[in-house]
Amino acid sequence: MLRLLAGTVSMGLGIALLVRARAGLLPLDVLHTAISRHTGWTMGGAFLAVQAILLLTYLPLRIRPGVGTVVAATVPAVVCDVTLALFPQPALGWRLTLLPVGGVLFALGIALYLGAGMGALPRDGLMLEWHCRHPSTPPAMIRVVADTGCLLAGWLALGPIAAVTDGVVGPGSLLLAAGLGPAITLLLRHTALGMLTPIEYELRHVRIAPVA
Repeated sequence: MLRLLAGTVSMGLGIALLVRARAGLLPLDVLHTAISRHTGWTMGGAFLAVQAILLLTYLPLRIRPGVGTVVAATVPAVVCDVTLALFPQPALGWRLTLLPVGGVLFALGIALYLGAGMGALPRDGLMLEWHCRHPSTPPAMIRVVADTGCLLAGWLALGPIAAVTDGVVGPGSLLLAAGLGPAITLLLRHTALGMLTPIEYELRHVRIAPVA
């Protein structure tokens, strides 16, 4: 449980620092920002809404949510909103350091909470499910493709020019879309709980029945 909580708090801090860096958000957070601006919700509220919608895909795929699914859907949202409320926009010099720090914190958080083996966020659960059905496709590649799609969807929803001008989409977004998948896979191998592979371990905890 400590591993799960540490990971989800790290995720929330990473998201908030990347927002303050204004050099480009996480791919899915670009989409969260678009939803936030169209609805008036906070970033955390948009995060919860997207995860709730994605959770519906678990039903036809027979994936079992776990404690980690609930914790990872709520704790990062709360931590992000609280951090943004307490942490004002820093000067440019500090912003340059927030991008790498935020990215590392988020990737480490994902690896820690998945390594706890207590259930996955819908986004990560679907990535694991795809890998289970198509073992020849590396999980890192699945993540890169999914992140790229979220980045494009959010960028178009915000408006291409406005998204770049506001710092929502920038060089950091491209780096994160390309690097998060490999980084999470690498970190997961060092934080998971002694299983044959991180993916096999997590699948034991999220699947209801084997793929027919």
